[in-house]
Parts: sequence; C-alpha cells; structure tokens
Amino acid sequence: MSDTNQARQKLDLYISSPQVCDYLEEKEAQNIFISPEVTVTPGIYDYLLSVGFRRSGHFAYRPHCSGCRSCISCRVDTQRFKQSKSQKRILQKNKQLTFNAVTAQFYEEHYQLYMRYQTYKHPGGSMAKFGAKEYKDFLCKAFGNNTMYETRLDGKLLAVSVTDFFANALSAVYTFFDPDYSSNSLGTYCVLKQIELAANENRQYVYLGYYIKDSNKMSYKANFRPIELLIEGEWASYDKESTLATQSASIDSPLSF
Repeated sequence: MSDTNQARQKLDLYISSPQVCDYLEEKEAQNIFISPEVTVTPGIYDYLLSVGFRRSGHFAYRPHCSGCRSCISCRVDTQRFKQSKSQKRILQKNKQLTFNAVTAQFYEEHYQLYMRYQTYKHPGGSMAKFGAKEYKDFLCKAFGNNTMYETRLDGKLLAVSVTDFFANALSAVYTFFDPDYSSNSLGTYCVLKQIELAANENRQYVYLGYYIKDSNKMSYKANFRPIELLIEGEWASYDKESTLATQSASIDSPLSF
C-alpha cells in the first residue's frame, strides 16, 4: 500500500482543548492532530499538506475551530508565479546575500537568532519563552526530507528558513531573521528564494501554511500571486486582480477529515 493510500484509508486523530487563538483576538482555537502512534512518512505528510495540514516538529495538525474558518491553507504554483515589482526590488536590494542549505539540526547560532527574532516579532508569545529543548522539538524534528537554509551577509547570519521537500513540492515551514535587518524584508526574500528553488528543481508547489486575512502575522501571504487557497476542500487560484476568500468554508460546513 502506498503512503498516500494509507493516508486516505485511516489515520487516528486527536483533538486539542480550546485555547486562546494566537492570530485573532477574542477567538478560541482548536486543532486536530494525527496520533503520535501513527508513523507519518514523507509520502503521507505530502498528502496531508494537500488537504490542509501543517506540522509543528513531528506533529501534524489542522485547525478545527467550531466557530471560525479564517485559517486557509495556501500554496504557490511555481510555474505560474510572477514576481511583483516590489518583490523584484527586494531581491535586488538583497543581491549580496547568500542562501545556502545546511543539515537540519540544532545550531547554537540559529537558536540565539531565533530568540532575538521572537522577542522582536512576538513579544510575550509562548514561542518567545522556548528553551533549547522546545526549539529543537519545534524546528529540528520532522517527518524526513527537511533542510535548513541560511541567509548570510559577508558571513553574518541574517535568517534561517526551515524547509521540507517532496517529489513535486516543498513546504516553507518557518523562517526567522535578524531584527536589525527588518528593512531588508527578509521574510519575503526567503519565501521568494524557496519559490525560485522549487521552480528550478521542477517542483510545482510551495506550501506557505495558513493565510488569515485579519492577522498581520499571516496576511502577507496574499502578496505571492497567483496564490492557491484550499476552499471547501478544493484548491482555487487567485491572481493579483482577484479578491481573496476570507474563509476556508462556511461556518455551517461540517468539520471533517
């Protein structure tokens, strides 16, 4: 049985307790998780990405909130993507930077940069309190086929991008950067480099996680057009002239997997 067929047949799930949403004020969030007893192979996770899952470390999850459908899975078709004028300017501004792969493992240099980024970007958030163990669980564990990309300027580490690879896609898992270089738009730069990498290797998609219109942390993904959103279980494409959907489904739609 192939990995995909196994995923389609049966995967045991758990649902989390309601908690404060990290992205929308006054909202509660819940996720469904693939049971930790399930061996999630790269093939299975490739399928899970296509139906709206993401991972945190080696836990695969998907939003499962009873009163909200604002988290929308999104991906870029690398064969159709067109850089905007502002994105071209960002690449030109950062042309002296290097973007190179390193083994996905714990590096003290990465961890110190991560902590600086969290203090700047998400002060008071749960991830800003991560010790080395929590950091390793979050970014150094995976389902296989993962890589880290370092962005450097004259040897100085400016950003780290955690990336998962699949036969026809890659997934941009997480990027963090040096707050002193915020004006360089390093988050956008790293996404553009991952799209370029996938296109050069004939991988069709780059998964960007969840687009959330009303979250400043997640709404930037609308800038990568055309972009595909998972709506009512089907992928729909939106070009730069299109108004993006704001919900993955109607509130009345049954929550299922």
